[in-house]
Amino acid sequence: MKTYFFMGRNERNKSRVSWKVWKIERNGRRILLRWGPAEIDSRRKVIPSRLLQEKTKTFRSEPAAIEYERSVIARKLAKGYERSPRTNTSV
Repeated sequence: MKTYFFMGRNERNKSRVSWKVWKIERNGRRILLRWGPAEIDSRRKVIPSRLLQEKTKTFRSEPAAIEYERSVIARKLAKGYERSPRTNTSV
């Protein structure tokens, strides 16, 4: 599973900052997407799984799923999301 984080300004929050998490997992022809808010606890990124939304997509072939995964990741990186290694997150 690949995990990406985004930190951006949000005037509605007390801290004026909003953290988002976006995850993607590909298993053969199936892609699982998860997204939602992230939290900071003692300078660590914490992903509250109960708050994440989820969507599954199934493709006709594995190469089509791989191409979709690459394109979606490229769009998220263009929006400002950053890849986070698994060692820095708690699930």
